[in-house]
Amino acid sequence: MSTTVTFAGNLVEDPELLYTREGKPFVSCRVLVNRRVQNDEGEWVNDEPMPHNVKVYGSAATHVHDSCGSGDPIFVHGLERTESWPAKETGEKRTKNVVVVDNRFGEVGISLRYVSARIERAERAASQAG
Repeated sequence: MSTTVTFAGNLVEDPELLYTREGKPFVSCRVLVNRRVQNDEGEWVNDEPMPHNVKVYGSAATHVHDSCGSGDPIFVHGLERTESWPAKETGEKRTKNVVVVDNRFGEVGISLRYVSARIERAERAASQAG
């Protein structure tokens, strides 16, 4: 089961370009969401930052890798899923939540709230055309 999530935040580090077993590229990155909230005195203060693990698949993966870097403001719209695996040392089950963006569902982009950007269209592969 997965939940749709949308958030804006800043990249914690440069997106890492990795490959699936089938040789398809994907990007793994962490996005830190900083919220401002009003305290009991009515002052605006920073809330506890919330980190999100994000994986971007498909054509957007290389665009994110080539276009974004540490500290850049981005927005993410994807499916939150739980990944699990056995720990190498003990074999006990480990889990983490990951927001997945792929060609079937989701979007990722640069947030233009505090920065400006120029759009540079990427060439589409023949398999993506039409």
